Amino acid sequence: MAVDVAKTAGFYRRALGLVPRSESPSWTELSADGGIVALHDGGAKAATETHLGFEVDDINAACAAVQREGGEVVAKPVDQYGILVARAADPDGNRFWLAQVPS
Repeated sequence: MAVDVAKTAGFYRRALGLVPRSESPSWTELSADGGIVALHDGGAKAATETHLGFEVDDINAACAAVQREGGEVVAKPVDQYGILVARAADPDGNRFWLAQVPS
């Protein structure tokens, strides 16, 4: 859920490279490697667990992009079983994971 769907969709486009599939003021769908992230209005700008995760090539660059675009890095990258993971939140407080898998 988002306070301002267009603004939050812009965050995901700029910070993580998601691509719009459909857009409206109350419902927007963004594509990420075949997965769909749907944003809809009614958010309250509060910490909300989404259980979303995004695999990134460079976790430090992704964390920097999240912060540059108005999000928050909730937990800095740490190694978990050989995978670097970080917790982040969009500008509305919706929390998600970032993961960098070794190549």
